[in-house]
Amino acid sequence: MDDGNEMRVLLLAGGGGVARALAVTARLGIPDLLAGGALPAPEIARRTAADPDVLTRLLETLVFCGVFTRDAAGGFALSPDFAPLRADHPRSVRNLAILTAETYDDACAAMPETVRTGRSAFQHVFGVPLYEFLDHRPDVGEVFDAAMAELARPMAAALAEEYDFANVGTLVDIGGGDGTMLSGILARHRHLRGICVDRPSVCARGAAAQAASAGDDVAARITFTAADIFEEVPDGGDRYLLKNVLHDWPDAACLRVLAAIGRAIRRTADARQPGLAPPRLLVMEPLFDRPGDAAHVLFQMVMCGKDAGGRGEPELRALLEQADFTLVSARPSAGGRHVFECVPKG
Repeated sequence: MDDGNEMRVLLLAGGGGVARALAVTARLGIPDLLAGGALPAPEIARRTAADPDVLTRLLETLVFCGVFTRDAAGGFALSPDFAPLRADHPRSVRNLAILTAETYDDACAAMPETVRTGRSAFQHVFGVPLYEFLDHRPDVGEVFDAAMAELARPMAAALAEEYDFANVGTLVDIGGGDGTMLSGILARHRHLRGICVDRPSVCARGAAAQAASAGDDVAARITFTAADIFEEVPDGGDRYLLKNVLHDWPDAACLRVLAAIGRAIRRTADARQPGLAPPRLLVMEPLFDRPGDAAHVLFQMVMCGKDAGGRGEPELRALLEQADFTLVSARPSAGGRHVFECVPKG
């Protein structure tokens, strides 16, 4: 027998504790403190108002995991591979790491509930579905918004580069969070205006951030509109964008969102002068077709229930067909997603 098997088991079993340690260092801003180079533990403790002895053990734990390195003088430095833990990194995942290691990890404590019943472990732990919980906990909601913004930035850069927005005047982002996706696209295409549609609490935070950036041309071209996207979305878009929304919901809920978008597109088309091209919908989603996607699918099931466990391309095509959309094109995006462009039938 391989004597190392026990250690491999224990390393996996202890992963939750390591994740929490990573979240603590991110919350304390330690990766940012070390952007200029190594610092000794007492100095890091002083700057973060932490207990020096405990902080040293925290840093040493993450040295073992490769997050930090230690120099000959005993100073701690951030490993290059973990630079995205810095808030100022262009591909930062600081808030995504905090969200995953804290709130999502709390939900994973009830994973047996999902495995036995197929129901959401998140709802079992917190008593309400994910998005209702975020409305009740604005502190977690702010971290969630920032985490989704981190995911959106590379996708915005990819879509802005790959898609022809020349004849598009208004882009409507359904479930657009704090407007990060729109900001990335509008920064590259200066003729565009954007409408960001989301829950009232999300729009309020986005609008507040927009007000704080007075004079920013991109922010000035974005309007926040609170709406229940399962019922209605605003008219007037040339393109409607649905990014990273459908994989959080079972088919019945997705069909309600798609139906609301279809109604808005038809109303917009009916109000236009004859001969103008009708609006289109861009669906930007991760696809779960490969065996290696199993961990992500399981995670989705734990958060949202087994019916939201992710779709492959055939399932997404079938969903759009069922929602009465005609697929115009489907292609992979450099942002790690696939883009499905479609129009309502008729």
